[in-house]
Amino acid sequence: MRAAVFYSPNNISLEERDQGHLSGHSQQRGVLVRMNACAVCGYDVNVYRNGHIKVRAPVVLGHEICGELLESPNIASSRSDLNIDAYNLGLVEGARVVLSPVVPCLNCIYCDGGQYNLCTNLGEIGSSLDGGFAEFVRIPNNTLKIGGLIPLPNTLTNEESTLIEPLACCLNGFKRINSFVSDVMEEKTFVILGDGPIGLIHLQLAKSLYGAKVMVVGRVKHRLQAAKNMGADAVIELGENKGSPTSIIKEVLELTDGKGADVSIIATPNLDAYEMAAGIASKNSVINVFAGMPRHRSFRLDPNWVHYNQIALIGSFSATPKLIHESIELVAEKRGINLSSIITHRCKLDEIYKALEITEEFLGLRVVINSF
Repeated sequence: MRAAVFYSPNNISLEERDQGHLSGHSQQRGVLVRMNACAVCGYDVNVYRNGHIKVRAPVVLGHEICGELLESPNIASSRSDLNIDAYNLGLVEGARVVLSPVVPCLNCIYCDGGQYNLCTNLGEIGSSLDGGFAEFVRIPNNTLKIGGLIPLPNTLTNEESTLIEPLACCLNGFKRINSFVSDVMEEKTFVILGDGPIGLIHLQLAKSLYGAKVMVVGRVKHRLQAAKNMGADAVIELGENKGSPTSIIKEVLELTDGKGADVSIIATPNLDAYEMAAGIASKNSVINVFAGMPRHRSFRLDPNWVHYNQIALIGSFSATPKLIHESIELVAEKRGINLSSIITHRCKLDEIYKALEITEEFLGLRVVINSF
């Protein structure tokens, strides 16, 4: 099969690989999926340029996957908390599927509680196991056992289905936010720090789920214009010639009559976002750290400020299969989530370098590899 194999920073090789490492009895090795489409995440670019502590090279990157199931799963589970029959309904040979890229150990305390994304021995398709920048990918047994391979309705295209997984990750953040915000969301002001695809998915969720007032802070003009088109109540540009963290804080406070943001979502790896989130936070507000940051970076936070202003600083990471299911329903029911609007570029697998460059240089929104 053809695959784009990551070996080390700045070293991805497009090559033919023997499918032998994907073969094996499906009951032990999981099931085989033929790729239909795979989106390029900013994480993939970060790994390509810098490597990552989670990545075990050589490995095929790519975790935002839509594919065709080449064999029916034959999975049984002794775990009473897993409804495998319900999850695997529709998983037959030829079915179109998306997946949760998490590969849990199923033996730790977090797995016991169904929090598979927090597994203490977590593996991930596209990081520690081969992912979707290839013609085929094998989905391991433990992912199948948690219902991590999900059939798709015919109403969703291959391309938009690649964004189901990032949508589920954003939905995970909103579930976390909900647990800290008891008041009516429609009366809240959201500020999304980051104008990339993830920031724009957060924007769509805030609007579709809550009808909230949403501001988007970003650096790229065409992405901010996309945010306007998607219903942002205000967009604020941050850049060398326009806007600084201090001026952004001032502008948000002016737009909220001095109150600030009820909910701030950090959807960018830019460390300035922490300063801005702290500066715009209203009393009794929530700051969700969605994006990972460069290693060995830190941010100072005054504990008295957190205490006396009743600030909730939370994080969210990845998603569970249940959230993948919920995300499919959100999109299929056309409840204000338009994933197609996030996709701006399409590439072939042999254009992997172009796809990574488009993503790295912010030339569009999401790039999808749709020809293998």
